[in-house]
Amino acid sequence: MKAISSGFTVIFRRAVFNIAAIRAYASDVKRSDVKDSDHQRLDKKRSNEDPLNSIKPHMRGGILSVVEKDNSGFPSYLILKETCPLLSQAMMEIKNKKRRQQNSSILLEGKRLIQDALNAGVKPKQIFFSQKRVLESLCLPEELRDLPASSTIFYKAPYKMIQLFSETETSQGIMGIFEIPTIDHRARKNAFPITVICDNIREPGNLGAVLRTVTAVGASQVILMKGCTNLWGDKVLRAGCGAHFRMKIISDVSWSFLENIKGQVCLADNNYVGNIDYSNINENTNVNVFRKTAPIELPIAPYYEIDYCKITPLILIIGGETHGLSDEGYEFARSRKGIRLNIPLENGIESLNSATAVGILCFEAKKQMLSLIRSGDEIDKIEQVY
Repeated sequence: MKAISSGFTVIFRRAVFNIAAIRAYASDVKRSDVKDSDHQRLDKKRSNEDPLNSIKPHMRGGILSVVEKDNSGFPSYLILKETCPLLSQAMMEIKNKKRRQQNSSILLEGKRLIQDALNAGVKPKQIFFSQKRVLESLCLPEELRDLPASSTIFYKAPYKMIQLFSETETSQGIMGIFEIPTIDHRARKNAFPITVICDNIREPGNLGAVLRTVTAVGASQVILMKGCTNLWGDKVLRAGCGAHFRMKIISDVSWSFLENIKGQVCLADNNYVGNIDYSNINENTNVNVFRKTAPIELPIAPYYEIDYCKITPLILIIGGETHGLSDEGYEFARSRKGIRLNIPLENGIESLNSATAVGILCFEAKKQMLSLIRSGDEIDKIEQVY
């Protein structure tokens, strides 16, 4: 009897212990569930508070931190690590001609050029800067300032990274990748009736300088014939100093495209022709400047003896320094009864920079046109008095 009682007591005690253990385990599990739930809520809260979590996972590895838009209107931007591949990948894409054309992208360096593009409404894809004050100096459109961190196009990168990919000796610490803009082909208001045709200009810096000069004159348009260097090349853009976004430019044009163009054709050409009619040339003017011989004989005269007001609209064809005007250019001028304009040179100098030559001719034409306008204004005032 005592043995049975003792065995029952042991079994009872084990049952009670098991129940207690089960209750304790259940309590621990419940507390654990509550704790895990709290952690999940905390993690979710942290996720919402951390802007980095809004960035795509494959990009986070190269990002040091995220800066949200501030009250002053400064846009959101990402701070890149020195080892971040984002900048190098973007530069490899933009510097590869085939990829650049496929993506329809251009690279702009420097505050002035980037601001000119923004003012013209050109859409930026990515802008890299080294210091906040560099980006602060730009006047950004409101839609770019309001971009959230997850959609930002602004990246703060170490200066040495930007300098590494810069085409300039000393970078300004800012560069941007933009979409190639669609140039407005409408006539500019208050433009002078001067069309400049660039023929065989293959040196990028030279073409950019021509565009800059013609834009400064206020000409109506520039036409780039096939064979000219790429209008959107890095060096052309830098030398153009924003002319691309201020001037009507038509590129990659064939001579047949110009069949219906109206105006007096003038060649900026000092090339030598064996049988020249010197009747219109000052005896002190030396026209035998270039060693190259012009393939077609055309009337020639010093640029300052031409009455440009009587031959408007003016079509001025300028060639490159190395290759000069093409045979097609001469033939086009011959078919339009064009003339050759000579810029007399002294001291054995054979040629002028194309931008210098086009500047001399265009500003002379502009001066005469302005004089005529002012003379007309004076006549109107005199007629009003009498």
